[in-house]
Amino acid sequence: MSVNDMKNIDLSLLSLDFTALSQLISQRQISATELLTQHQRAAAKLNPALNAFITINTSENSEGTNQAGALHGLALGVKDNIDVCHLPTTAGLEIRRHFLPDNDAFVIRQLKQAGSAVVGKLNMHEGALGASNHNAHFGHCYNPHKQGYTPGGSSGGSGAAVAACIVPIALGTDTMGSVRIPASYCGVFGLKPSRGAVSNRGSVPCGKVLDSIGPLARSVRDLQLIYPYMVAYDAASISSERLFFTPNAPKKPVLLVPNDLQAFNVDASIMSDFNANLVAWQDLGCEIRYFQLADFDPTKARRAGLLLCEADMRIEYATEWQNKRELFSDYLSALLSFIDTKSALDLTKAHDVVTLAKLQARSWLEQGDYLLLPTTLQRAFSMQEAIPANQADFTSIANFAGLPALSIPMLSSAKLPAGMQLVGKIGSDFELLDLAAKWQQLTAYNYTVSRAISFLYK
Repeated sequence: MSVNDMKNIDLSLLSLDFTALSQLISQRQISATELLTQHQRAAAKLNPALNAFITINTSENSEGTNQAGALHGLALGVKDNIDVCHLPTTAGLEIRRHFLPDNDAFVIRQLKQAGSAVVGKLNMHEGALGASNHNAHFGHCYNPHKQGYTPGGSSGGSGAAVAACIVPIALGTDTMGSVRIPASYCGVFGLKPSRGAVSNRGSVPCGKVLDSIGPLARSVRDLQLIYPYMVAYDAASISSERLFFTPNAPKKPVLLVPNDLQAFNVDASIMSDFNANLVAWQDLGCEIRYFQLADFDPTKARRAGLLLCEADMRIEYATEWQNKRELFSDYLSALLSFIDTKSALDLTKAHDVVTLAKLQARSWLEQGDYLLLPTTLQRAFSMQEAIPANQADFTSIANFAGLPALSIPMLSSAKLPAGMQLVGKIGSDFELLDLAAKWQQLTAYNYTVSRAISFLYK
């Protein structure tokens, strides 16, 4: 395929996952340079409608240099709180609009060495402290499945760019669900790693104890391809750990499913889809074992998590908070001011809530192999609507306990997608991907480009 054949954007090409695109490159049906051009053009064309990118990398020399690497030809989208050398890292904040890092984040360096290139930096909720991707400084990001709707957050640009087929894989960060919530609302797969599995060095913190960098993709096999290049011990990162990973899920896994979901204000359509999706897991050979979430108080946990994030962000932006407070939005100023009403004792109590959540999750997982529950309690909503307070009620559990969690699109006839998540024990990251890959093979699930997305390309 020549460059002259690529004057238009080929959605049939861009809608392929990276595993398939990589095969086309190896068969010389397309070059990595030609493919990257397609991704760059798609980003430029769709961004006025979606605002998924804060910065698009237009450099003609941005192709990955390792042509022998397993990720050669991968056009990666990167959330704008993860450093990419010579591209701004704003973290969605006005105070960082012109910050230009001299080095790649540790995980970006790993992925570049494997052959990937960066298409651009993705929109996000201001400071990563929010789940709707409203942003007063760089504009709101929108869900490609329905204009004017939230893509989720805080990694909203990551979810939107992958769902809209601008990039096959994107990186986000997950503090209380910020990879999995966009994955759910946008109908893609999103992985939150075990705490310490992926180095956070070179990313802007939101909640240091809770943050994890994780990938989003339209297929499990793409996550299986990229994740080994993200996992590496980083001696210079205080959050990095040497973990022992188990590669495969048990032949007959026990899935722990809450029997009291109705007590948590889960939308009726989510409940209906979730219950219907249990059949496929049983057909896969999984045993469904019910348990109660009743002892978990999501409101208390959410408030504790937010308090820890607010404290960390006040430390991170102490100078700007002192001297340039007017550059923070009213929304973020209100959140970061809340810490002034709290004491050291309140912070200690918040840490205790996080610690107890780890014990609670451990007690649940003693009853089976993985938790299976809805990712979000609702589907995407209009950016004009009131923001539900409970968006992260089920995702935050994994962050508090340091556990890996994978959001998977539910099989559904609904107009808007929603996800279900597997949560495993520390070090079971590859088990989750293995089980999800078997689920995808059994169900023959394949990401379908919605009519709304097709319209954006016309």
